[in-house]
Amino acid sequence: MVKERLKRSIAVQKSSGLHRNPITIDKQIGSRVLVDGKKLINFASNDYLGLSQDTSWQKTLGECFAAHSSSGTSSRLVTGHGGFTEDVERQFAEFFGYDEAIFLPSGYQANLAVVWGLCSPAETLFYDKRIHASMAQGLAQTGSALKGFAHSDLAQLDRKLTAARAENPVVLTESLFSMDGDLLKTDEFAALRKKHNFFGVVDEAHSFGALGNNGTGISRDCTDIAVGTFGKAFGMFGAFILMPEGFKEFFHNFSSPVIYSTAMPEAHAAAAAALLKKLPTREPEREHLALVSAFLRSELEDAGFTIQGDAHIVSIEIGDEAKAAEIAEKMREDGVLAFASRYPTVPMNKAVIRVSMTALHSTADVHTFVSSIRGWYDRT
Repeated sequence: MVKERLKRSIAVQKSSGLHRNPITIDKQIGSRVLVDGKKLINFASNDYLGLSQDTSWQKTLGECFAAHSSSGTSSRLVTGHGGFTEDVERQFAEFFGYDEAIFLPSGYQANLAVVWGLCSPAETLFYDKRIHASMAQGLAQTGSALKGFAHSDLAQLDRKLTAARAENPVVLTESLFSMDGDLLKTDEFAALRKKHNFFGVVDEAHSFGALGNNGTGISRDCTDIAVGTFGKAFGMFGAFILMPEGFKEFFHNFSSPVIYSTAMPEAHAAAAAALLKKLPTREPEREHLALVSAFLRSELEDAGFTIQGDAHIVSIEIGDEAKAAEIAEKMREDGVLAFASRYPTVPMNKAVIRVSMTALHSTADVHTFVSSIRGWYDRT
């Protein structure tokens, strides 16, 4: 029975244009990837600074793992809480302008750790309806009163906060939205935080490293907690939570993703410490990323596409799920790897081609991309 149900489910996915079949990357070569023997320009990577392809950074990571333990061996609350890691977490918090930090295996787990650890029936949660699935899927289990607001509509958030008059309001949002590519209006968000005295939680996964002074993101002045990942602009793996003083102890006691997970290895902490020295040196990459991303947005608009995006993530409106998937597949014939984002990642019939720019891309790469999508959009 289970096997038959799975077969039917896959058949429905295929017929509706929602089937997912991850491609296999044979090798990464700068801004290119090798797929089935063909070299493609990669516009689907979150390696915003190109660090994962940086040979000196790869060497540093190797040295960290050669010199330190490669396993945390147990959960933090058993015997996995190392003094070296604790010290590096303090360095991380200081670098980003927070009081405390904690490292976790993934961004998904970090967001769940925040939502499940922080929120209870005592809180009222106000959340942008386009927050990442790792936050959204944890909301129901908190027991909190839930009040969503339209994507990036801070005026609606203001009205909902005023109407609710909640004693313990918490607002969940992102600084750079992963699918739409728009930036949080930090000044407006800060003004609302002051007006309503809410507790702010901002997912900065796609902005840390790429935006802000030395890559420290954009939301420090308007939030209480920020969540980041090492697996995007930082060229590593894992995630981290930045928080006010005293919150780390709270997570150790009340956040199940922290309590019941094996601690990150000491080698990871060593790499994180090395990263803090690397980030301030990457300003040329951040500047190039901003320029080449702006160039892409301009070229797409000139080509007649409706797009969203304020920085290095650009969302190109397609609509139909099957058409978006076919365009992405056809673009590989032109040597372009792009990602078709479809339901449930985005609303039904709101499929997009999501583009991630990196510091490894050139203006010539942009021309190739725009020429390809323009040609296949008209023929699909």
